[in-house]
Amino acid sequence: MNVFIAGGSGAIGRELVPLLVKQGHRVVAMTRSPERASQLGAQGAEAVVGDVFDAPRLTRLVQDSKPDVVIHQLTAFGPRGDQLAETIRIRTEGTQNLVQAAKEAKARRFIAQSISFICSPDGAGLTDERSPLYLDAPASMQPLAKSIAELERQTLNAEGVQGVVLRYGWFYGPGTNYDPNESIPTALRKGRMAIVGEGNGVYSFVSLSDAAAATMLALSRGTGIYNIVDDHPARLSEWLPYAAALLNAPDPQRVDADAVRAKLGDMFVYVMNIQRGASNAKAKAELGWRPSISWREGFAELYRASPS
Repeated sequence: MNVFIAGGSGAIGRELVPLLVKQGHRVVAMTRSPERASQLGAQGAEAVVGDVFDAPRLTRLVQDSKPDVVIHQLTAFGPRGDQLAETIRIRTEGTQNLVQAAKEAKARRFIAQSISFICSPDGAGLTDERSPLYLDAPASMQPLAKSIAELERQTLNAEGVQGVVLRYGWFYGPGTNYDPNESIPTALRKGRMAIVGEGNGVYSFVSLSDAAAATMLALSRGTGIYNIVDDHPARLSEWLPYAAALLNAPDPQRVDADAVRAKLGDMFVYVMNIQRGASNAKAKAELGWRPSISWREGFAELYRASPS
């Protein structure tokens, strides 16, 4: 296949591009960074420099690639700027531009990165693909929830294009916040990451390699929405002490949820004490996907050589 991937140099793109190349697909990978373009070229992709907000150039780049499949893996999470606001813009305006470019290029399929952890916390047990998004969240969280709803609407309603939404769980692996040298392990070592309230927020994790493997299957299987998460959802009160022990970090302390809300906002309390985990049953049944590793095994592997 001819595959156009926007976001080929991101955390999951770095896993996905080599898999696509290895399986014999022609890969055109877009990045905003000339430096990252050379890295993509070294992985066997045809790298192009572009910006999802420059619609005319984006359309030309996508059309020139003659894609069978367009993959949207763009976010703006990184070391600079208002990462959340920029990612929200990517998920709304950027998705609209990329979908339109895919339609004009007559792509057959469009695969978009979404998230599994912004569903309504109402109800019991795991969420599934029919669970409503948290559109009635506190005001500070609504732009995020609404941007996800817009991304999914654009993807699934693209006329003439088969839309696939992959609601990935919490990524861990190299280049993520869970990387041994990144924010979460650093905060744990310094004793600055705590269990909020009862720590009842349920995390559904997925390794970058498993997320990439699921994306490969979606090249030719399924339509609609799929949760891409491992088999073992875990409360914050379970995984945070486990990660701290692997890192030889202090035991996380407990802090009052209301105090955290007042200081850091609703989103922190939501993810740490409220969110529900997600079921991967549909992805297993329709994509034939199976996660190869649990978060416990993955964390142990990730932190095995980590300095204390």
